[in-house]
Amino acid sequence: MLRPPVETTPRPPERPHPRDGMTRRTFLTVSGTAMVVAAENSGRVRDLPFRQVHLDFHTGQWIPDVGRDFDASEFLGVLQKARVNSINVFAKCQHGYAYYDTAIAAKHPSLKIDLLGRMIGALRPAGIAVNYYYCLTWDALAASRHPEWRILDRDGKPVIFGGHNNGVEWQQVCLNSPYLDQVERENEEILTRYRADGAWFDIAWTPPAGCFCRWCREERAQLGLADSPADIKRHNKRVAKKAEARLTALVHRHWPEALVFYNSRTVLGIRDELENYSHIEIESLPTGGWGYTHLQQRTRHMRTLGKQLVGMNGRFHKSWGDFGGLKNQAALDFEVLSFLANGTRCCVGDQLHPRGKLDHATYDRVGRIYEKVAALEEYARGTRAVTDIGVISTAVAMPETTSGLTTPDIGFTNMLVELHQQFDILDLESRLEDYRLIILPDEIPPSPGLVEKLRRYMAAGGALLATHRSLLDAGRGDFAISEFGVKYLGQSKYRDEFFFAKTDCFPGLPEYPYFLYQRGVSIAAARDAEVLATYGHPYFDRSPEHYSSHVQTPCDRRTAEPFVVLRGRTAYVANPIFTSYAADGYGVYKQVIAELIRRLMPEPVLRAQNLPSTAQVTLGEQRDERRLVLHLLHYPCTRRAPNLDIIEEAGLLKNVRLEVRTPAPKRVRLVPAGAELPVRHESGYSVFTVPQVEGHQAIVIEV
Repeated sequence: MLRPPVETTPRPPERPHPRDGMTRRTFLTVSGTAMVVAAENSGRVRDLPFRQVHLDFHTGQWIPDVGRDFDASEFLGVLQKARVNSINVFAKCQHGYAYYDTAIAAKHPSLKIDLLGRMIGALRPAGIAVNYYYCLTWDALAASRHPEWRILDRDGKPVIFGGHNNGVEWQQVCLNSPYLDQVERENEEILTRYRADGAWFDIAWTPPAGCFCRWCREERAQLGLADSPADIKRHNKRVAKKAEARLTALVHRHWPEALVFYNSRTVLGIRDELENYSHIEIESLPTGGWGYTHLQQRTRHMRTLGKQLVGMNGRFHKSWGDFGGLKNQAALDFEVLSFLANGTRCCVGDQLHPRGKLDHATYDRVGRIYEKVAALEEYARGTRAVTDIGVISTAVAMPETTSGLTTPDIGFTNMLVELHQQFDILDLESRLEDYRLIILPDEIPPSPGLVEKLRRYMAAGGALLATHRSLLDAGRGDFAISEFGVKYLGQSKYRDEFFFAKTDCFPGLPEYPYFLYQRGVSIAAARDAEVLATYGHPYFDRSPEHYSSHVQTPCDRRTAEPFVVLRGRTAYVANPIFTSYAADGYGVYKQVIAELIRRLMPEPVLRAQNLPSTAQVTLGEQRDERRLVLHLLHYPCTRRAPNLDIIEEAGLLKNVRLEVRTPAPKRVRLVPAGAELPVRHESGYSVFTVPQVEGHQAIVIEV
């Protein structure tokens, strides 16, 4: 939550920072660097627990003896031993069955006890917070009983969610149908009969292609909305906000201080829904299809929205419901510590056996990492990210945001994390003035509002880096701003181009024709612009009739045609370099971007020059305690199965030299151990060396 700024002795900032809009962000100006911090919301939401579990319980009607082995004291004891202090337990699952005593909903046919009631009754008096889980649009029972409620496509066929093992697919029901009335009645019963700490609503989903059930078609007609992508998106948003508003009001009518969260919607474009959210949770199972980039991307945007965050992974080897699949301890440690390092609370996803007995092996592993989290909580509570780069997400150009990541977003997220840059991910409503450098990756369209914001930002001294077609105005056939000093000429002359970097501009790149795995554009550079790299042309473009060797034709000649251009505090690269990094992984592209960042922002908030790219480093600030908190993580992962990255051991680092831009520090120490590190203050930086990191190390800089 926002707090009064602590007294500091700052030097004048490098450029003026407007102080409006302070409800979402605040500043600590230290030694000439604007250190941007994302504030947690200052509403009525209490400080969220750090050691949470999400206990899935999707149980089909064919399973007998549901809850037979549940023992409340044993259940509590396992969670306490694992140091869990908050849990989501099930009221209604995706099969459509309830796990409590109900006169309205469909209780699971083989459940003989009030499982929800017994869990709440055992946990809350012992100090473990409990939220009840209720699934929304995935309701197999409602879909079978009321086929008219199903989400339908344009052809009137049910929209189903596939991808599960053995051909299982979830039938989905529409939140714009009378199903929402049933949902409201069932939650009214839960809220009347029980007292928990919050409601956790899952699969609050609207189909990107639109729903064509009778209620959606009729409502769009009444509102004058067509079936175009833009109007479908508007209608989907209306349906989601209406459902969220009704359910949040219902929960708070009974439990005014309750947490309320809607899963499946925490994507770019959620700002206008957040009034119905107490906090934000980021479901991100790296081995379950999300991948290890997902959390890095999501948290860097969600932390700018003014809400407390919870990161959720899974204890599974793969994904939800992977019974018998137990995650390696090192992987669980890395994922949970990544949550902490990126400013989120921690939640481990599990799935309860139908008989109601927790698995001891699972909670032994959860307990090991939660012991570490408990020791670090005082250095995580109230921490806000310290960043100096803002990157506009390419999802702003998508017709409908989804839970996946765009290819350019994957590219720039991986690249900047590997370069140890401190950055946030922005949307079109974000404050650009909070950052020293803005990056426009590959395909950011030139909306009038964005162009005007960028002009104001650059006029105030901000730096800008753009690539490929970002800000290209198709109507006028040129870029929407002239500050780059480049003119658009069309596609690159050849499909398979090369580039030559000027060695005095890119000292880390030897003289060489570097291949461009994705096609770029041709540009002309203004006279006052500096050309840092130029195109190299092949002999010809390869075709079935005209080819040489195995893949691309080799480079024939170096040209004077500009490829990388620097002008003042702007830089431009004529290639989808972030898309290509995600698709092709060519390290040369990362070296190009690293040098451009260095030129545009020569004094970043953090330098970690001898840290390998497989290690991660994040920087946060605790204003009340007048200290910075730095996390080093090194858990190398390898691909040992198709589409599955595995972490088996913690990595070892030695003598990591770090430079953090701060006022003169009082002291630097390792936490939670407390050992002090020698530190010196040079040119505005606190400089120190961490002797050893085995997997993870947190460092506190007291300023």
